[in-house]
Amino acid sequence: MKRLITVSLLLGVLAGNVFAQLTLSGEAYVGFQLEKPFNDTDETLGAYHRKKGAPLFNFMATAARENYGVKLDTNFQTTNPLSINGIYGWVNFLDKSLNLTIGKISDGKWVSSLDADHEITFDEITGFRLEYKTPLPGLNVGAAFTADDYTFEKFGKKTVLAASYVNPMLNTVIAYDLGNNARLLWGLNYTGIDELTSAGIQLKAINLASWESPVYPGEILITEKVGYRVMRPLVVSLLLSQTMYGIDKDTVLLFNPSVSYRLFDNLTASFGLKVESPDYFETQVISIKPCVEYRLKGAALFYTEYEMTLAKYKGGSLHRFGFGIDVKAF
Repeated sequence: MKRLITVSLLLGVLAGNVFAQLTLSGEAYVGFQLEKPFNDTDETLGAYHRKKGAPLFNFMATAARENYGVKLDTNFQTTNPLSINGIYGWVNFLDKSLNLTIGKISDGKWVSSLDADHEITFDEITGFRLEYKTPLPGLNVGAAFTADDYTFEKFGKKTVLAASYVNPMLNTVIAYDLGNNARLLWGLNYTGIDELTSAGIQLKAINLASWESPVYPGEILITEKVGYRVMRPLVVSLLLSQTMYGIDKDTVLLFNPSVSYRLFDNLTASFGLKVESPDYFETQVISIKPCVEYRLKGAALFYTEYEMTLAKYKGGSLHRFGFGIDVKAF
């Protein structure tokens, strides 16, 4: 009921802002998946998208003028009929060099992103955020303050400090979250070669304040990716990751090469191999995944993919077949 009242209030604000430019947008993801384990367990068939899980419809409404605006960002999903990702407003000061955002914020400004599947941000919070674009071109600094506890001591400990820098050769971001038992985020992407589709590294560390605790142990995830367009239709890439722990536990390693080839203007075939191990390859999960994507008009595509996983842990081996539609913008 509270969510419905909140949404109704914001829609009223949006409707009342007839003087502002109103923009409606969103995304939609739906698919079906058949999963068959190698053992005698029965197969399962259900509505399941390859990345989003249960069918998902995202709807956003934005009313904005040059220096201020409000935004509603919602998800509708079969497992959760309505969830509010964001409901917030913003205002710009000092000739747009200073931005203040207040509310449940869903647009991270300091984001580490090797690609669309590996985005990490700390500043999507409920509270307020200050972002300052410095006189040095490309340098952005600021802080986000979580406001779910109003004592000054606890409020100060839930601060995110962050900075990013972008130029034609590279972009980098760093963020430190004093709350959540202390977290650190750092990312660097190199963009100086046209044929590189990706070239970067990112680090996420959690539970730094209790690094060797048996209950909340520290953890560091390092991910590297490089992708190169060998020729206009052919792209090869390699994703690596290492997960290390503050307690006595082996590093988890991931090795994930892939290749994609554009057969026709709208048709792309890809193949990926993923090898993951929690014990320096004494045991491992091996997955192969061929996929075909057909791009429709606009920002939509139809996909069909098959995955075979051979595993000595994580629930065993299985076949998985899926198909569906991505509408990434409307």
